[in-house]
Amino acid sequence: MSGKLHHQARRETRSSMIPVPIFSGAFFIILGLSFLATIAVVFWGAALALIPAARRSFGRHRGRSIGILAVLCTASLFFVCAAVVWLGVDLESRKEQAALHPTLTAPATLLGVDMPVGTQLSLRDATDMTSLEEAHFPHAVSVFAISAIALSVRSEGDDEAPQDAPSPTYLPAMALTITSTQMVDGWTCGASEPLEVVLRHDARIKTLYSCQLAAGNAVAQSPIPDGSRLIRSTTTYGDGLRDNDYWRIDVVDDGVFELEGLPLRHPTLRLDRQRNVLAVEYAVLARDTRLGDISYPAGTAVSTGLRGVREKYPGAWVFRPVQGHPAHGKDHGDIAEGMSVVQAPDGKVQAIMPN
Repeated sequence: MSGKLHHQARRETRSSMIPVPIFSGAFFIILGLSFLATIAVVFWGAALALIPAARRSFGRHRGRSIGILAVLCTASLFFVCAAVVWLGVDLESRKEQAALHPTLTAPATLLGVDMPVGTQLSLRDATDMTSLEEAHFPHAVSVFAISAIALSVRSEGDDEAPQDAPSPTYLPAMALTITSTQMVDGWTCGASEPLEVVLRHDARIKTLYSCQLAAGNAVAQSPIPDGSRLIRSTTTYGDGLRDNDYWRIDVVDDGVFELEGLPLRHPTLRLDRQRNVLAVEYAVLARDTRLGDISYPAGTAVSTGLRGVREKYPGAWVFRPVQGHPAHGKDHGDIAEGMSVVQAPDGKVQAIMPN
């Protein structure tokens, strides 16, 4: 019985805790009426000041006019008080925003960057200039030897940290807005997207983290299509295994990258520090291709260097025909969707197996 009473009491407590809006409908009705009263007072006052006939009418009916005006002034007080409060809050908010977005009136060095007069800042804490989030320069300045007109501050995970570190390590990073191509760490970066660098060893060393590649970049003696995305990336698996890849390039969707004679459309390339290709994924053949005695139609999925295959077939290519476009081999006939062909770069078929 006591349990039932307790349950009923809890239900009544919950039912009594009905959320009530801060501003109800009655509030807005009263505010609207007070606003109309304020408008009436303003227009009446303007009429008395500008129209002699209105002043004469007010004088002839002084008692009634003063009474009506007094009622209107009283009714308008609610709107006037609300307006004063809102203006005070707005003024305080503007002051806070101005403090969070100052403009430098003297040169300053923030986060290791020399910033000129006229630089517009965005801060997290108005009392701490080192809490910089963004900076927009009046002209291009050198940011760690990179010409930039703006920067934003963020943090990026350090995938070079020891695997047994007790917690993730993060490095300060800067996304830089550039106006022309820049050469950073041997890569030519375009200006259509921000270029990001991370700062190591107490911000004394900067390394490229990501950028959109411009013309002039090549991997394995093959040019990388303009607009491809470069990013620092090391593959770490759930079981703790970490590959030795260092860069990832996502080739632009309509771009074709040639590797070992294969025309690969929009592949993702994984490279080591020396820019050797370690793996290729998410690629399809850009045109009909023959390797060894097997012919593959355009659109066939292609990969190499992926875990699970590379251990048994190092350096091999894996082709996966798509529906309606089978591969064809002189000794193997049609190879349809659902099968994978593993071939060495010289064309030798090492395996044909289900995906």
